[in-house]
Amino acid sequence: MSRFMFTSIFLSGLSSAYSLMALTAERYWFIVHGMTYVNNVNNDKCKVVIVVVWVWSGLLAALPVLGWSCESRVDEECLPIGGGLPHSYVVVILVFVFIPMAAIILLNMGVLWCLWKQVNAITAQEASVGAQSSVNRKSAFTIVIITIVFLVGWMPIFSTMAMLSTDHISIYRVMVFIVMNSAVNPVVYGFRLKEVRRSVARLFTNNNGR
Repeated sequence: MSRFMFTSIFLSGLSSAYSLMALTAERYWFIVHGMTYVNNVNNDKCKVVIVVVWVWSGLLAALPVLGWSCESRVDEECLPIGGGLPHSYVVVILVFVFIPMAAIILLNMGVLWCLWKQVNAITAQEASVGAQSSVNRKSAFTIVIITIVFLVGWMPIFSTMAMLSTDHISIYRVMVFIVMNSAVNPVVYGFRLKEVRRSVARLFTNNNGR
């Protein structure tokens, strides 16, 4: 039972992490490469990304259920969560959590650098797209908020698992942050960005009905 609970929590957390990476990449392209955004980002590509994110997250989270696990959680070579997780699986999870974490930070740095140049470059061209810059700043600020929420949600469990802690009570406590992170991100996006709400709505409507 604990193994399936762990799988469910990690499926939620991993899908949230990779979804945030995809959304950050989308915002990066919108802000930094706005001229080519329409040609490179469309509904079909978004749907493919959603499927890939959920399949990949599901595979990583389900590995313990599929056999990559310990016979007992008291095994010295295992973490005492999810019915017992081998250290090799823990290393894999840490690597594939670090990847979206690093990508999100790097993409945000690119977005903030672009906006910094926009703010400091007073030209006639910038004046003509001032409204878009405002939207860009709001998008970037929202991404920063969600990134902070993401780090707050993942850093405790990331650090605890990296230290190969055997205190299963502490591990389960910090896993609560993963659940909170998954719940808060969509709320922040939904309230702050109208274009995100419109994009999600378009995913469930016929292209002819635009």
